[in-house]
Amino acid sequence: QQVMSQSERLVTFIDLCGHEKYLKTTIFGLVGHCPDYTMIIVNANAGFQRMSREHLGIALALRIPFFIVVTKIDIAPQNVFEENMSQLHKIIKSSAVKRQPLVVKDESELDFASKGLYNSEVCPLFCISNVTGEGLPNLRSFMQRLNSRLKDSGLFKPPSAPAEFHIDATYNVPGVGLVVGGLVRAGRIAPGSQLLLGPDKASQFRPVLVKTLQFKRVNVDSVESGQHCSLALRSLVKKETLKKNHFRKGMVLADAELSPKPTWEFKAEVVILHHATTIRENYQAFIHCGIIRQCARVVKMSSELLRSGDKAIITFRWGYHAEYVCLGETLLFREGRTKGLGRIVEIIDGAAESFAPPER
Repeated sequence: QQVMSQSERLVTFIDLCGHEKYLKTTIFGLVGHCPDYTMIIVNANAGFQRMSREHLGIALALRIPFFIVVTKIDIAPQNVFEENMSQLHKIIKSSAVKRQPLVVKDESELDFASKGLYNSEVCPLFCISNVTGEGLPNLRSFMQRLNSRLKDSGLFKPPSAPAEFHIDATYNVPGVGLVVGGLVRAGRIAPGSQLLLGPDKASQFRPVLVKTLQFKRVNVDSVESGQHCSLALRSLVKKETLKKNHFRKGMVLADAELSPKPTWEFKAEVVILHHATTIRENYQAFIHCGIIRQCARVVKMSSELLRSGDKAIITFRWGYHAEYVCLGETLLFREGRTKGLGRIVEIIDGAAESFAPPER
């Protein structure tokens, strides 16, 4: 509470996994939490690994500005360090990245670095050692100068819009009841707000009441678009108490004004970033769209076959549950090493039969 009230600026770090085994979690962090910037950590001794390239590719695809922190410079031999730095310069200048590398050595370069990063023109590089403390003051000062991309990212609607809250965690707190954590994507939420929770396993929305709110672990009177907070909920359905098993991944809290509907099928404009063979109808991939993580099937495509670098309009159908999706949302799909990026261009309104689970 003291930190919250006395701080001039609060920077939230989201620690994401580096190992290939947990790539799904890393993608969820980048797509679901809508970070302002990405900080890629590179070991000065080992250089830019294959997974680092993968993470860089995802940040570029999602248009999140990134900067690189080269760590462990105290144990890297001079020749290895120089070789790895020249490799980083090559990658940043390459036709896929198209940024200007800037090794920050002095405090006078920080303002230029932060402005260039915000406009995605410059990629600042910081060489640090956590053992000797070298380079850390510059990195701290740089963090203080970074501007929020809340209004420019296009991912959030204004606080005046109807409320929309994306749930990414649920907890059972003794003495409080059920608490959900997540990101406010639109509008403003205050204690006593009545929202619709869904779509559940039966593709339904149920009314709930917000009892209390916490932002950065401090009780607050209201939260607005762009804030990550937690809400204590109570069901407005008679004789029903909310339980953890009522929740699943991809659920939202939405204002009744939005009249949220569950969607089984949608059309997306897609570009294939990498695929070893060809993609045809009935191809299945794992889709990340905001907080949604689910397998979907290709029902129809605007072209017969798709290979790496191809663009097409694809109709997807969810594999297990209907989801709440909006027009213009960015989605990332993957299956093994295959990756594609897209934007939802049309939501297909299903008739009553669509609320039945899809055929297996």
